Amino acid sequence: METYSIRPLSKELDDKAAKEINEDPKRIKETLKMFHEWIKKQPHLNVRNDDQHLITFLRGCKWSLQLAKQKIDYFYTIRTLLPDLFRGRDATSQEIQLLLKSGCITLLPNEEGYIGPKTFLVTFNTDLPFLALIRAIFMSIEILMKEDDNSIISGFQIITDYKLLTPGYMLQFTPALVKKCAICMENMYPLRMKGHIGINVPKGLVVIYNNFARPFFSDKLKERVYLFTESNWKENVSRDIQSVLPQEYGGDNPSLTHLADQWAQKVMSYRDWFLEDDGYGCDETRRQLATKTYDQELGMEGSFRKLMID
Repeated sequence: METYSIRPLSKELDDKAAKEINEDPKRIKETLKMFHEWIKKQPHLNVRNDDQHLITFLRGCKWSLQLAKQKIDYFYTIRTLLPDLFRGRDATSQEIQLLLKSGCITLLPNEEGYIGPKTFLVTFNTDLPFLALIRAIFMSIEILMKEDDNSIISGFQIITDYKLLTPGYMLQFTPALVKKCAICMENMYPLRMKGHIGINVPKGLVVIYNNFARPFFSDKLKERVYLFTESNWKENVSRDIQSVLPQEYGGDNPSLTHLADQWAQKVMSYRDWFLEDDGYGCDETRRQLATKTYDQELGMEGSFRKLMID
């Protein structure tokens, strides 16, 4: 491989990459070459292998090639084991379109020149399945993986508004599904989740979180989850974070309807890309080492690998 093909970074983001994730322009070409060569020797993996995709894993692992190998293997293994979350993701499907247009998952814009973590706002539409919302959230994260160098280097955070959540809807938060989500968010994606902030959180959900979700998180991730009630979130969430919220929340961004429409169009533009994604994955029958099974990686009695969260 004589050259490599990746997007250039801004000066500010380039400096941040050098300081925070150990990026060295002199090492990029050779490290990508070694990564490509390793992938060619993995008969069980069928992955996107363009330079831009691979460098996302290297950056997410702070340029540890060994961790990047483990991460990309895990990324495609888990996606293959969880077809209910990662297969048949048609951005034009009625469920996904209703979720997006009702503002259930929206990327919040930042001022020009901002190089901190990007922020998603998540809300609930109790007429649509929780599983569909999770699928839409993962689709949105993967769009950042594909095109947003800011998120790749600085990470992302999620603000979730629980105001419309009902006790009946919370029955869909089964331990098995919550564990799947925890594994994906913490171990599968190369993007670093910098935090989850819950606002307008009902007391019942705090009980569910403490008993069914929190035990699956690493200590570091536990420290990055904050839950606030309707009465105290504004006094506890920083003004910097509040400022990127839609105007309905007192933020500086346009209305949620406007932002939701923008993000729906973005996701729609990736329709073919997501459908094509079904062609990538992991064939355990061709793995040279021990085969990974659903029970080993995701079973409620099993354990899962701790790779890295930072």
